Amino acid sequence: MDFAPLIQTPRLVLKRPYPVTFALAEEIYEAVDASREHIAEWLPWASTMNSAEDEFVYLKNYCEKKWDEQTGFAYMIRRLDNDEFLGMIDLVHINHKFFSTEIGYWLKQSACGFGYMTEAVLGLEKEAFRQGFHRIVIGTDVKNLKSASVAKNAGYHLDGVLRNDRFDESKNIFCDSNVWSKLKTEV
Repeated sequence: MDFAPLIQTPRLVLKRPYPVTFALAEEIYEAVDASREHIAEWLPWASTMNSAEDEFVYLKNYCEKKWDEQTGFAYMIRRLDNDEFLGMIDLVHINHKFFSTEIGYWLKQSACGFGYMTEAVLGLEKEAFRQGFHRIVIGTDVKNLKSASVAKNAGYHLDGVLRNDRFDESKNIFCDSNVWSKLKTEV
């Protein structure tokens, strides 16, 4: 696979976080820290991302490594007009045998409500389908209506609910997940 390191949409640029620098880690960490409660409600990793150093390790040991191994492709989401960092989007759970993958994403709180994530999903899916993927999945907590609206607005089909498929340690409860999908033949 030869994923583009930069994907442009009408208002956004999806850009591979490379080269990884401490300044880049600081910029991303600042967005996480400013939106910690907003992100942590749905993504448990937000409570463990406690410094720019933690972010740097994540960018080097996860994002860069996965890209090099062709097992994951992470992108920063930036506004096209002013380069403002808005969040992250990535392809995970890549299955080369069945040509399927999953999209994960988060936005800083101040960037929510403008349709940025739907636009980013559509941009990344276009690249994934260009690379030969047949099926893309988005998983959302059944209570996360904003994330579900991204999948719905991007034209994903609700396949069903996985009951008690995750355990949220911070809330000490099992959670249900919606599974949304789109096939290459549906675009």
